[in-house]
Amino acid sequence: MAGTNPDCFNALYIPPHKITQRTFDEIVHYATLTPVNAVVLHVKSPRGKLMWPSENALAIKMGVGANHTGLEKHVARLKNDNIHTIAKVDVFADHQLAAVMPELSVMDRSSDAPWTDANGLHWANPSDSRVWDYNIALSKELAGMGFDEIQFDYVRFPSDGDLSIINYPNTQPGFSKSDCIGSFLEKAHNELKPMGVSISADIFGLTAWKTDDFGVGQVLEKMAPHLDVICPMFYPSHFPRGFLGKQSPGEFPEMIMESSMRSMMNRTGKPIRPWIQGFWYSAQQIVAQIDGIENASGNSWSIWSPTGRYGLSYRAMAARSGVTLSRPTFYPSVTDLVSQDDRSTRGINAVVNYTNFKSGYSILSLEASKNGKRSRYSSPDAIMATLEEGIMDRILTKRAVPFNPDAEPYTKRRLLSDLLCSDLGKDARRMRPGPIHIDWAQDCTFSVNGIPPARLERYAQAERWPVEKDLERVSPAEAINIASISENIFGVSLTGHPINSVDTYPVQRYE
Repeated sequence: MAGTNPDCFNALYIPPHKITQRTFDEIVHYATLTPVNAVVLHVKSPRGKLMWPSENALAIKMGVGANHTGLEKHVARLKNDNIHTIAKVDVFADHQLAAVMPELSVMDRSSDAPWTDANGLHWANPSDSRVWDYNIALSKELAGMGFDEIQFDYVRFPSDGDLSIINYPNTQPGFSKSDCIGSFLEKAHNELKPMGVSISADIFGLTAWKTDDFGVGQVLEKMAPHLDVICPMFYPSHFPRGFLGKQSPGEFPEMIMESSMRSMMNRTGKPIRPWIQGFWYSAQQIVAQIDGIENASGNSWSIWSPTGRYGLSYRAMAARSGVTLSRPTFYPSVTDLVSQDDRSTRGINAVVNYTNFKSGYSILSLEASKNGKRSRYSSPDAIMATLEEGIMDRILTKRAVPFNPDAEPYTKRRLLSDLLCSDLGKDARRMRPGPIHIDWAQDCTFSVNGIPPARLERYAQAERWPVEKDLERVSPAEAINIASISENIFGVSLTGHPINSVDTYPVQRYE
């Protein structure tokens, strides 16, 4: 990482849909060229959805855990590459918890149902210790997963919507919202710190300037004692008209950031890692915010882009430090692949992808369920996932399908699946197992008819032997046996006709 300081973390926010290997490949690459050395992974959303298969009983009851996730694997990989890992946990904005367990929710006094904010979300009750315990329990799972830091967001009371009809059950009139938030953080800190994680919290930018809780319960002096890092959202465009005498505060990003940092630093000695506005702004305005932080003697920050795309931010950081960026290489191109040996991908009972790199073709097949066990390769999307990504690019380019080479692989798979269905004239749901040929070195068209017999023979061999079998050394007699296997599985002879045909075929040398 460029200029890494162990006490200085410069992070990027990663939304749930961007928690992928491709995203982390990119971050690890740019971490060698920019100050980035940390990530904030959004692992619990305002809807209450989790990005890992939680073992918490309440999470299981609500069905909010992920069915399959590589989160722990991603965390280990990032830590291995010296990337500081931060788990963003949205605490009291929890739609699913409030909907399933209304006794734990902020209530609507006019309907005696869970209250709904301006975005249509229900909130869990910030004053209910059972809600605290649930979020702390989830955070313990994340700490056990290897995260370096737990960052609480929505650690406040609601601010948007009809607040006049809110009822907080089991509270006394005039209770202190700021004491409530402080008490939650104290409990979380006491239970999580022994696990070796840092505790941080996202707070409104105005907390640097106000000493009251302005209705949401965030008072710096009551929160800071229980936090290792404070993460204020000093987004310049979010400050009100007239702030610091400016009619449009967003047009003064450096001044807003520097002044807000100084104001907060005058009130606490805790480390401050402000959020930088990475949306709506130009590269110059992103640089101006970093300058403002450093002017105030700050050295840590996080950049927020709701899309999780940071091309502009990378360019801003590179321009600021005078570094020339290089693009990451995510996967080998077709040119890199053509010298490789044949490769097969096997499902439960059958080969779903045989690729001959040197000759430039692949034979694919869906796989049927067997003995009640459903194959993961039962859809066109699934078998497209077995293709090398360089081959995907080759096919999409040859067929003039618009696509972004750096896009997540699943977007390319969907485009290829559409091509497959179009070429075969079949709906994806009506497709059945059987050899599908694509000559990606030539016309890049999917077909089931007219497949060269020698290529079908090779595919049949892949059904019979392990992938590492030397296919060139198979005898003609063995090839005939393999051919019969292919017929039994797919109902297709090596000439491409139905197996009830009386055609015979010669044993040919494999390509």
